[in-house]
Amino acid sequence: MSTQLSSSAVPDTSPNASPASSSKVMTPPGTESSKDAATNANKSGCCAGCNEFLLYDSGRKDVQAFYFNQFGRSILFISFMFLSLGVLQLANQAAGCPQNENGSYVNCGNTVYGMLPSDILALMALIGGLSTAAFMPYAGAVVDFSDHRLTFGRVCATILVIINFVQIFIFESTWFFMVIAQSFIAASTFMANSMVLWSYVNAPSDHDLHGITSSGRLWETIAMLSFFIVVGIVQFTSGWDSVAVARFSQALASVVGGFCLFLSYKRYEPVKAVKFLDNGKSLYIAGLVEIGKTSVSLWKTEPSAFVFLLASIFNEAAVSSYTNLTITYLAEQIQMSSTDIIIFIMINFATNPIGVAIHRYIARKIGHKKNYMLCVAYFLIIGVFLIAFVYQPSDANITYIFSVLYGIAYGWYYPSSNGYFVSIVPEEKVTELWGFNSFCSVSMSWAPPAIFIALNQGTGSLRLGLLGGIIFLFIGLCIAVFIPERVVAEKTDEEEGGNDIIASRAGPEIEFTAPF
Repeated sequence: MSTQLSSSAVPDTSPNASPASSSKVMTPPGTESSKDAATNANKSGCCAGCNEFLLYDSGRKDVQAFYFNQFGRSILFISFMFLSLGVLQLANQAAGCPQNENGSYVNCGNTVYGMLPSDILALMALIGGLSTAAFMPYAGAVVDFSDHRLTFGRVCATILVIINFVQIFIFESTWFFMVIAQSFIAASTFMANSMVLWSYVNAPSDHDLHGITSSGRLWETIAMLSFFIVVGIVQFTSGWDSVAVARFSQALASVVGGFCLFLSYKRYEPVKAVKFLDNGKSLYIAGLVEIGKTSVSLWKTEPSAFVFLLASIFNEAAVSSYTNLTITYLAEQIQMSSTDIIIFIMINFATNPIGVAIHRYIARKIGHKKNYMLCVAYFLIIGVFLIAFVYQPSDANITYIFSVLYGIAYGWYYPSSNGYFVSIVPEEKVTELWGFNSFCSVSMSWAPPAIFIALNQGTGSLRLGLLGGIIFLFIGLCIAVFIPERVVAEKTDEEEGGNDIIASRAGPEIEFTAPF
């Protein structure tokens, strides 16, 4: 994939990189870097450490835009958790399924629009995965081959906010239309905004880049946790049902998230095309051609990266489907209430840092490849255990153990995957291939939900429906075994640490493929 296809937060250090396409912007000789200036300005202040931690290099408008975008898009992302619970309630009501005392619905076997209610969220993931995979080549080509990157980002961000806002009008008569619109439009525009976001990330040095992306990740986390806590408190105290909470969630997300995206794009500057489009060639064809060229080039020159990305196609598809399918499983199979499911998700969020710590420890002990394979195997094992030991309402309390286990898995998986990717790609090609990595991560994200729907419709078993993700993880793990070792020059501890930072902070948009 092309240099700026989706999102590199990793700097392009190649000697021939143009200023427009490189993630590095060099400071003119004899002048202070923005980071040094900010440090000197705050050196005597008591909050200098806080600024470095949360607002690294925030004197620059493009960095401010990055932080606002991270905050806004994260809120729009996390609001889907509450919307999905409302969708499940409306689907069950439309199917005529009776309600339990705790507010959950009996998996009665009735259908709505020819589908079981338990298949609706999987349908959303299926449509979202297909629309995103189809749209990404075009979005990447717009970023690379046109002068309209900023306009494209503004349009996609606006559509994303609007489609989330209209969800406040979700009722018994409109919910299915809302599901299709949210799935088809929100998923693709969300990823397109992410492409534009990361194409603007730049820094005068690797150190500054790490600081900016780390602060951005913190704002992403703060946004999701804050929103989740606020809406969770509203649900716990208001007595509203899941549909009313979903409306409130979408209204709040649209206002706050939309305002942050507005502030973000107000600060971005127009950017010229970094590549030239052949006369008569459409942008979509140009994007597809870039994908083909990159695939062939990787196979010939970087077989380790090629096999890794092949494994990643399956592993990312399984991991990204977890949110939709697990919410469905807990609500329909375990008969958990929406409040219990929210607690499950909050525990999952809270335990992510444990997985990050495990990654950092194990990767240094046994290397990136073994760490990555061990993480995928862990994800696979807990998936098998979930199906084996949690399958009836009386097992509800056990699910909180799996909330911790899956929280650790998520915190472990993304740093290990990104870290392994960085370690097997030449430094000068990391930026160029990061977009292709992002494309691979969503290209098959529709498949596990499709398997879930087919098995659930055919057998009526949600347990069998979850096999799709397990099968994909097994295939990905088997492919990962054959990733050839890549011989590279030894790095200093400082350089190795730098790669760990890049691996754990760069490209968090990859984590945002599941909920749509």
